[in-house]
Amino acid sequence: MALLLLFLLLGRLVASAGAGESTPATALFVLGDSTASCAATTLPVNLTLSSTFSSRCLFHSGSRRLLPDLLAAKMDLPPPPLISALNGTAAAAAKGVNFGGEEGESGGSGVFRMAAIGQQLRLAAETLQLLRLEAAAPSEGSDAVSGAVFVVSFGTDAYARLLARGSEADASAPKHGRRGFGRLLAGRVARAVQELYEAGVRRVAVLGVPPLGCAPRVMWEGLHLVDGRGCVEEANELVQGYNERVEARLDALRPQLPGADVVFCDVYKGVMEMITNPGTYGFEEARDACCGLGPFGGTIGCLTREMACSTPQRHVWWDLYSPTEAVNSLLATWAWSEPQLLVTFLRAMTGLNFIKHNRYFEVLILAKPKIQLRIMQQARTN
Repeated sequence: MALLLLFLLLGRLVASAGAGESTPATALFVLGDSTASCAATTLPVNLTLSSTFSSRCLFHSGSRRLLPDLLAAKMDLPPPPLISALNGTAAAAAKGVNFGGEEGESGGSGVFRMAAIGQQLRLAAETLQLLRLEAAAPSEGSDAVSGAVFVVSFGTDAYARLLARGSEADASAPKHGRRGFGRLLAGRVARAVQELYEAGVRRVAVLGVPPLGCAPRVMWEGLHLVDGRGCVEEANELVQGYNERVEARLDALRPQLPGADVVFCDVYKGVMEMITNPGTYGFEEARDACCGLGPFGGTIGCLTREMACSTPQRHVWWDLYSPTEAVNSLLATWAWSEPQLLVTFLRAMTGLNFIKHNRYFEVLILAKPKIQLRIMQQARTN
């Protein structure tokens, strides 16, 4: 599914508050790597900063927000606080929690730390159990859990390591190889969704990996592989292969999860649309990082706020691997914009024939949730 389906899901949860068909979103919970939390420490210090001074969070919170915070705002919910900042009560976790960056002591040094997902899942299960235990009635606790939306965002940091030069790449996936690594990661993410379902979660959005072959660090390391305007295609092919595997695993999993809304959000396609047509979306620089040194701003990461450009809103890339807040904000805003913008975004994300399938797009905007998915499926096969 395209990234738009996440926003259709979240949007309809908010819009259905009084419709009686489904409950509105009660909370937003987040699991993931540095794409989800400034506390994540999954990238090596030679690629980005440590968790105590992450390049994603150099500026005050009002000017540097990650996608989960923007999603929460669209849902009329507060930004989900980090689990480490909570006091252990159900009231503190009632509107959502960000578990991102919680790796546990057994995180390991490999590119893909199985313990990172496992630890976050354990924390999530404990938090959901706390909500049930402190609810006034058992039914209220169950409703709170099933009414929450979970965002799962793993893979970007792992592929950043995999695509890096030197020891990080050499130690990344010695047993499985680059493509085998994608199968391993996709399988673990799919199992995470199943574990959330078994814990009572019914609304899950899985974010894919953006086009890292166009990221400043990969572009710098692959200077001999790019032309004047292109990206490192080999890197993008690896990322696309992973995204396709995740989507396929989720497609196979859905029949086993009755009553669940599980969507795959193809961040890759959304960001590539902006990179391909930057001027259309208000960007002036689609290659160079706003904060970094060297060719493409990809040699040295963002070390101080003084290194940052004065117009981050005009850049697609913030640092070595991270899109700017402007990119994330645009992705989050499109679905709540006027219908024509929604249609334009849907067309860009799906790659469908614009004229042939125009009737599907116009109907999709007003369709009910289950019908939306049927329309998408029918449009893909016709």
